[in-house]
Amino acid sequence: MNQLLATRKIIVCVGPGGVGKTTTSAALAARAARRGRRTLVTTMDPAPRLADALGVSLSAEPAAVPDGVAAALGVASGLLHVARLDTARAFGALVDEQIPDPAMRRRILEHPIYRQITTALTGSQEYAAMLALYDIVRKGQFDLVVLDTPPTANALDFLEAPRRLAEAIESPAIRWFARPKEDVDADAGAGGAAARLSFGRLRAGGALVLKRLAKFVGMQFLEDVAAFLTDFQGVLGAFHERATSVAARLRQPDVAFFLVLAAETPAVDEALYFEKRLREGRIPMEAFVVNRIHQRPGSSDVDEIAARLRARPELAGVSDEDLERVAAPLGRTAIELGQLCDGEARELARLRAASPGTLLLQVPLLDRDVATLSALARVGTFLDGPEI
Repeated sequence: MNQLLATRKIIVCVGPGGVGKTTTSAALAARAARRGRRTLVTTMDPAPRLADALGVSLSAEPAAVPDGVAAALGVASGLLHVARLDTARAFGALVDEQIPDPAMRRRILEHPIYRQITTALTGSQEYAAMLALYDIVRKGQFDLVVLDTPPTANALDFLEAPRRLAEAIESPAIRWFARPKEDVDADAGAGGAAARLSFGRLRAGGALVLKRLAKFVGMQFLEDVAAFLTDFQGVLGAFHERATSVAARLRQPDVAFFLVLAAETPAVDEALYFEKRLREGRIPMEAFVVNRIHQRPGSSDVDEIAARLRARPELAGVSDEDLERVAAPLGRTAIELGQLCDGEARELARLRAASPGTLLLQVPLLDRDVATLSALARVGTFLDGPEI
């Protein structure tokens, strides 16, 4: 861990939602900042209580945590920064970069199709996170950037987002609508504005589809789509180029992927598959962070539990009969918890055996949510410690 935090420039925390990814990202960033590195932790959808604990109002602009917060985390002032990734801003910056004409930029940004592409298209949020990460790293303001990726049902969603978005914008339908300007001008010269959708340029089947579609949505709607995509074609090319650049950046040796998961069979299956895909793609997978490991219970013997209850001074007024009645379900709970711990141990052993070269860190299930600096620091102690 010391070597990773000292040599990497990007750490990407991936995994499904609800496994403690944001907390892990913040704890890793705090640890790197304690080592003297100027660190930024960025997140898509931070837990409000965690933001409150850090004492910051998260925005798209990186901001240093307050000095009191830094001191509580053992970090020197000005070394730990946080930011909230703004997906709209990430896409908008790419449009600004590619479209110099203000009127055309406004048409694109205000168009419903643009909003659909940048908000609802599968992989758009993950792609926006990559865009923002790429821009931050390119500016060179920080020694280390820790990226908390968007919650996904599958860890591969983040990795495959550029490919999926590129496939969507490179579809034959999009390419046909977004023809080069010279083709559109030639059509317009031959048959007027409506020639943009000249059915004669299509095969019979395609023309029939468009004719029927026009009956439902109107030819003007199809013209509007074609006009937007013609304006947008430069940005579409930039989307594809940037996806390629980001994918190449993530394959550099100064990048580390951390997969955050729970010690459950489906999660471990997915983790091992994700690691396999990363290695096939020559992307460095460095660590598994297994969160919320249950602590093994004490005795499950009912008589021993009753005796321990009887010895507690705060229960001095409780009858032996009541204590024995309480001890029985506590014993059953201890047995069930022990079985749960056995299952987690088996999954951890399977994870270690299948990926012997990957760092495996365990964070126990805490008695409360990570909503305070002390709780965040406590998580950090498990990442600080030796491999378990």
